[in-house]
Amino acid sequence: MKEAPKTPGALMVQACVLLEQGALDPAAQTLARLREVAPEQAEGRVLEALVRQRRANPAGEWREAFIAAWIEAGRPDFSGEPLLPAETPGWGPEAIRAVWTGTQAPDTRLLAALMVGPSQEQQRWIARHLSEVADPDLLRATLETFHSETMDETARRQIQASLRERLTPLAAESRESQLPLLMLLEDTSQEAPLTKEELQALERIAALPRYRTTSFARLYADAERRMKVAGIQAPVDGAFMAAVGELALVGPMVLFKRVKATTELPEKERIRLGRALWTLGERIAEGNTLVERLVGLRQMEQAAGLLPDFEVKRAQVAADLARGRAMVAASNQIHLDGWPLPSLHRDWLKASLDNEWKHLSALVAP
Repeated sequence: MKEAPKTPGALMVQACVLLEQGALDPAAQTLARLREVAPEQAEGRVLEALVRQRRANPAGEWREAFIAAWIEAGRPDFSGEPLLPAETPGWGPEAIRAVWTGTQAPDTRLLAALMVGPSQEQQRWIARHLSEVADPDLLRATLETFHSETMDETARRQIQASLRERLTPLAAESRESQLPLLMLLEDTSQEAPLTKEELQALERIAALPRYRTTSFARLYADAERRMKVAGIQAPVDGAFMAAVGELALVGPMVLFKRVKATTELPEKERIRLGRALWTLGERIAEGNTLVERLVGLRQMEQAAGLLPDFEVKRAQVAADLARGRAMVAASNQIHLDGWPLPSLHRDWLKASLDNEWKHLSALVAP
């Protein structure tokens, strides 16, 4: 920069650039000016602590250093009005809608529509062209999207019928429970008690060895590939969020509500339901993303309420749920998008792909 920046935002950007370059002394000088100009801004405290962390361990992980700096600064909350707004050109709804208008490829159009929520015109187009889409993961994501009653009724019914015809054979052969569970419940009323036939089907589904067999890293790679093919210019965590959207959690959400509505069961059937729910919840909680762990734990908590002698396990599940919710709150407080530190974003993404629950546990460590 030819002139020294004077505004708090510009000073923060300059400090981050210098940190990335390893120029710690100039970064510290810039941060001293930031504290003079905006002493109330907690970003300055965090970055000063980050400079100290980088001095102590220049080759260390940015993620670990940043978390330590945030904790040292008193765990400030940046979710309200961060110093820098999170702006990502080419990633907003308008840019994604432009992908729709710029292509006739069915897979690409479907992906773009699902990412921002299909308009009624797009819903009708999907109903006409769904037979041209081959990717089973996109088909499953479409079925989850069109579970919503806010969709155009005619298009929704047409799309659901087409998807059931194509996905039912896949569900019957599946060794994972996510698709069979979705197919069992997606067209049922969420206020309806479970039937005996559904309980039997649920027991068969719970007996399957995994909720999903595809690793989350593979889901991320597939989402990244689809977005590149579609011409969607996403931020470094864009494919991560798209992959989270493909975790097929509508089935567990509907199941939770159906179980809640099932209030009059004989003791034997109640215990059978509780065991199936507990097993399925454990399968879901084996996933390494935060959302899977929370969904699985919530289902296990619900199951424990149906089972005798599960008070101790229920208390442990409740403690794990509270810890997970604290992780969500802490992650929101950090507001990672407001920190222009590419190395931090890369380390954060890698840790999230490896094991998001373990990674975010560091935010709530004593």
